[in-house]
Amino acid sequence: MTKKKLTPKQEKFAQNVAKGMSKKEAAIEAGYSEKNAVKAGYVLASDENPLVQDKIKALQLKASEKASLDLATHLTDLKDIREGAMRNGAWSAAVGAEVARGKAAGLYINRSELVVNKVETMNKDQILERMKEIYYDTGGILPMGKIIEGDSTDLDDIEESKK
Repeated sequence: MTKKKLTPKQEKFAQNVAKGMSKKEAAIEAGYSEKNAVKAGYVLASDENPLVQDKIKALQLKASEKASLDLATHLTDLKDIREGAMRNGAWSAAVGAEVARGKAAGLYINRSELVVNKVETMNKDQILERMKEIYYDTGGILPMGKIIEGDSTDLDDIEESKK
């Protein structure tokens, strides 16, 4: 029994599909007529052509394995870079590679906090000054209110007097 092989057109079709072309485009590029490209693409990629299907899957798997990056390989490569830099006396590059290894391994956490104009860190005068700045910067969109000195019971008395 002879082992079946793909025709050159089928091979080219499978390569094109594996590269990401649509079935129609892949069929045209493989040499099938534009008039029948949609049907040819459908038939070639269907269960009627298991050899073509297998070839497409094999090519896609090969490409994904080639493109994949795993942590172990990445860490090993960074270690090799660090060691090469150390042998050459490039201490800055060695430190950079070692820091990159630590980041890749999850040993470092990049954390920052913005504390500009944080109300909790401002005193009353700073808050009032910032509110004025915002008022004038926005062209008076924010309403100017009265500044009321005192505690909340005083505010209740003021509200009662308005009624």
